Amino acid sequence: MSRPSIYIFTGTSGAGRKTIARKVGGELGWTFVRSCTTRAPRNPSLPDEDYRYVSREQFDAWDKEGKFAQTADIDGNRYGVLHHELEAANAAGKSVYLVLNRVGADAIVKQFVGLAVRIFIYVDKTTMRERLESKGVSFEVIDRYLEHYSDEVTYRSKCEFVFENVNANHTAELIRAALTKTS
Repeated sequence: MSRPSIYIFTGTSGAGRKTIARKVGGELGWTFVRSCTTRAPRNPSLPDEDYRYVSREQFDAWDKEGKFAQTADIDGNRYGVLHHELEAANAAGKSVYLVLNRVGADAIVKQFVGLAVRIFIYVDKTTMRERLESKGVSFEVIDRYLEHYSDEVTYRSKCEFVFENVNANHTAELIRAALTKTS
């Protein structure tokens, strides 16, 4: 696309949203904007780079100061994207990508009218469970994700692009091709 855009990878938990986002975003030179979260890292000895982990006190302070472009409360944890990070990339003429749930995606679309593009990634429930189990995710977390599945999958009707992620490389190719057609 000729002007900077905000690409939002959203969809069902366990569908590979982050994997696909990294593949597509990296290949297209987009800037990744991490969400802040009060959730503890799933593996504290090796925290991932997908989130900026902050204390609830820090998060709440930033929220009161209006520093977030969007926030969401999920299963007792808070998530949010810092407004200045989106603006900095846009000012530099760069497109960004985010990995958000539907609440976050809607907030960004509403705030950045005409710039935000939602890319919905999903898998069926059986595949979701198998992928999460293979990652060693606890059964408690998997059950919570399964409870959210119906709400998450119905969001695809609001998204500009929808892809079932059976194979990450193939899905990334399909996304690149679809985005190239629309630019």
